[in-house]
Amino acid sequence: MNERINWIDWAKFLAVALTIPCHIPQERGAQPVTYFEVFLLACLMFNSGYLKKRRTNIKEELRKYWYQLGIPYLIYNILFYPFWLIRFYNIHGFMPTHLSMYLKPVAGMFLLQANNNFTCELNPVTWFIAALFIMHILFDLCMNTRHGNLLMMTLCVTGMGLYVLSKYNYFTTHYVLIGIFKALVFYYIGYLCRTYGVFRECNLRKDTAWFLVSLVLSIILFDYHANETYFPLHMLSYFPAVFFGLLAFIYFCKMLNGIKSDIIMNYSNGTMVFIGLHWMTVGFIRYGILKPIFHVPSTYIYSSLEAYALGLLVTILLYPIILFFQARMPWMLGKRG
Repeated sequence: MNERINWIDWAKFLAVALTIPCHIPQERGAQPVTYFEVFLLACLMFNSGYLKKRRTNIKEELRKYWYQLGIPYLIYNILFYPFWLIRFYNIHGFMPTHLSMYLKPVAGMFLLQANNNFTCELNPVTWFIAALFIMHILFDLCMNTRHGNLLMMTLCVTGMGLYVLSKYNYFTTHYVLIGIFKALVFYYIGYLCRTYGVFRECNLRKDTAWFLVSLVLSIILFDYHANETYFPLHMLSYFPAVFFGLLAFIYFCKMLNGIKSDIIMNYSNGTMVFIGLHWMTVGFIRYGILKPIFHVPSTYIYSSLEAYALGLLVTILLYPIILFFQARMPWMLGKRG
């Protein structure tokens, strides 16, 4: 049985909970949302890499990934389809008029949330599940070779370079590939940290000091990145800003290590529910409550305070669903029933 790491439970919970306000419509450049958007994906990938173990039976691992990621990806997209129709009606004022329009999101689901003339994303945030599936496979294939670490480092550097090129509009691609390009390095860093015992010990005084140092550095680098207009320097500062933001997040979670709670552990176990259902829950509140009852228009742009209040409400609403899935439908959490 795997050893339970309390600060990782905090990290898994906070990473997905803070992602919710980032997916709520706000004014462009609103703080602290823009800051969180920069490093929360790295935090999610770091957590996955930190919990990743090196395996030799790739066939068995593929079966495990199917249960952990493949089945939830399909289920949460299927559950999202009725909401997609409701949102389509709210945006356009009519339902799809051709069969091809009904099938576009279905095709998008099977093409991992691709968005083009023939497909469109269904449940967009589930691109993360697909990307993690691919990254697990890439890791296993690399690490089962003689020069596994060298191959992984090469993939990470290549991905960072491709991300920079994509930001320069040298080419465009969809969520999954972009996510892998910019986050694979943090997934691998997570694996290396667990392998070599980094962050194993928790000390409140030291963790607080490192949190403050890394937080200040991340804010300075993020501000420089956001305001630098010369593209090479703009992108050169991106990964350091994300790295120190990730460090601040890790040390903050380590500061919370002394606080143990069954609620946090349950939220940690239910991160798949956050990913799969939070956008639909936000949409239900937006289109099912705020619009018909309080006459809030569908195009309403939230303030940061409103977005975080709504994110907290969604987090609370998802908790009983997580408990139900743990007891009755573990496959919704990526567990074998």
